[in-house]
Amino acid sequence: MTAQAKTLPRWKEPKAKFVGTLVYLDEPQVVFLDHGADAKIIGVAIDREGMTHGFLGAEISFHQWERYKRQFVDLRYLFLLPRWKRWFLFDLAEIDLDRMVPVTRATEDVYKNEDYLPSHHFFAREHTAQIDEIVVSTLKTETYYIDGTWDPADLSLFFGRINDLYSFFLGLKKFVSAKTTLDQKRGLVEAFTDNSLHSGFNYVNLFGDLKGLVGFDERLAMGAIQKASPGFVEIEGQVETLGEVTAAFANYSDNSEELKDKYNELHSYLSRGKLLTKNPARFDPKGPVAKFIREKAEEFSAHLEVDYGTLDKLTGGDSLKAAKILLSFHRRLERYQLFFAEGRVTLDDPKRVASSPSIALKPDA
Repeated sequence: MTAQAKTLPRWKEPKAKFVGTLVYLDEPQVVFLDHGADAKIIGVAIDREGMTHGFLGAEISFHQWERYKRQFVDLRYLFLLPRWKRWFLFDLAEIDLDRMVPVTRATEDVYKNEDYLPSHHFFAREHTAQIDEIVVSTLKTETYYIDGTWDPADLSLFFGRINDLYSFFLGLKKFVSAKTTLDQKRGLVEAFTDNSLHSGFNYVNLFGDLKGLVGFDERLAMGAIQKASPGFVEIEGQVETLGEVTAAFANYSDNSEELKDKYNELHSYLSRGKLLTKNPARFDPKGPVAKFIREKAEEFSAHLEVDYGTLDKLTGGDSLKAAKILLSFHRRLERYQLFFAEGRVTLDDPKRVASSPSIALKPDA
């Protein structure tokens, strides 16, 4: 006997919660539904017989939503490669008082129908509305105003220097956060210890590993770029962490000579004692030399406005490792500041500065 497909009663049909509209043109065109802990449905309006306000939806993960929201992928990509490989048909005319919408699995001939799929190059910037329930963002955009001659290598180098500082501060913050898992904290400890064992070149790996431990929703991204002279570069990242980068730069600008003196003092001591390249297995982390290094490192850290207590925990109380990391951090801060010293970058809008009162330069009488 051949089994026949049964039609479920309406009250037993799978449903998803309508969260809100992303694009509205006369009526909803792109909508967002919640379908579970890590299952979201993004839907586009379609013209289909038997449906009043029909939609085709792709079931994506929250990670994919974050990538789409930050414009790393377009809307069509979500429909071609949804994380959970499921597509649904639904009709907004059937929404109930609890904002629940019945959803039906779409067949291949439906979700591969070009008449239903969004076109390429539709990005989140085209949204006409923001949904507070899902767009709870801790991101901000910092605008760097640029001038002079820039090529792609310069832009990449500038972004890389910001990213080093950003990843460093974010690593410290994540280590003390209650939201960070034990596995993530172990990864941070490994980044701060395994890459500080030999010469300075290993610090490249430290900052590289820190970037790899950053969640996608925390990652630094380069937004709009205008290379005209003057132009601008927009950098997007976590509000608090980008603020720490800006504050570190301000502190360096105001105290560069004193910081350089502290750097030279600590670096010279380690160099004279051949401690910069010393095998860590041969270094006594509790001896008198370690105590002296800790004293100098804590002092240097305070001037850099870096939390030494967290750094101390990340390095297992090894003052030599902590000192070498602080030296490396200072070098990256110095290289970042070089772009500003060259006159090619400023945080002040040149148009606003130009419109403010200034003292005219006059020739000598």
